Amino acid sequence: MSRHFPALRGLAIFLVVINHSITLGMQFARVEGVILPQWQKYILVAIKEFGIFAVPLFLFLAASYFAYAAQGKDFQGMVRLVPNTIKFILIPYILWSVLFYVVAFYLFGEKTDLVGYAKNLIIGYPNNFVPLLLFFTILAPLLVWLSRKSQTLIFLLFLAYQAFLVIILRPDLFGKVFPDWTNTLALPVIRLPLALWGIFYPLGIIYGLNSEKSRKLLNPLSLISLFITLCLFVISVSTQLGFTNFPIVEIIAPFFGVLWLTTLKREQIPFIHWFERLGKRSYGLYLINLILINLLLTAIIAIGSKNILIYQPVIVFLVAAITLLLPLYWMEAIEKRSGRSFYKMIFG
Repeated sequence: MSRHFPALRGLAIFLVVINHSITLGMQFARVEGVILPQWQKYILVAIKEFGIFAVPLFLFLAASYFAYAAQGKDFQGMVRLVPNTIKFILIPYILWSVLFYVVAFYLFGEKTDLVGYAKNLIIGYPNNFVPLLLFFTILAPLLVWLSRKSQTLIFLLFLAYQAFLVIILRPDLFGKVFPDWTNTLALPVIRLPLALWGIFYPLGIIYGLNSEKSRKLLNPLSLISLFITLCLFVISVSTQLGFTNFPIVEIIAPFFGVLWLTTLKREQIPFIHWFERLGKRSYGLYLINLILINLLLTAIIAIGSKNILIYQPVIVFLVAAITLLLPLYWMEAIEKRSGRSFYKMIFG
């Protein structure tokens, strides 16, 4: 397992919080009728777009860790790893999702019946990454077993299925390519997350099973993958700003970005200890961040006024900093006082 992966997990949650802070900050401004200066929009959208790398990185790393844990185990041994993993994903997810629904009710009047809330949990509102993670966690032993036999086949199979989902879910981009009956081949609940990020968990499994070979293959291509990533990222930002129209790039760019990130060395990552510290708490931070960001933005407007939203860069910095620091210290204190087992039940 690469020594810099814990820091990459911290980088991923950092990008999530920045992305959500900007997205919700601009949304609050729009709802309140505050018009942001154009230069702010350009800067904030460009920074926000780094978030396209976050979930792919999470999935890739989760798969790599599972493949590492599965070393030397047969299929039955790998299956025994799954129940505990699911437990520590699912219980915190339900806990913090329910709290989000309570906050959304009191802040915005969002409400539904029990069936509606159950559906929200199943589809992953507001954390649509989690159902996909659960799906792949259940599938992980089979993926490892099959990847040991034919990694190329597994990679191409998931790549083709993701491409298929993109085509049928975005007819505005590709037109009607497949007949209507093929829509039944799109898995319910997770079809959209799979269309966005379907390749990254299998890619992480393959990397984790062959980490030394993978590094030897990818390291010479580091500058090439970085260059491709930067080019695609610029096009993605340009599309978000309305200058170009290539939305598909948001799906392609993370693939090359993740490949490049695997080639980094631990000492090349700035603030390495800080990102490793965040990485250790990444799942809890992921589940908490939307709750806290909404509360903070509401409080900022209540304390000041809606006009304060015009200072969006300052607000984003403040909200993101609090959203990262406050839960981080809180989680560390809880683990120190109550132990790792209790911590994992609450934060994963």
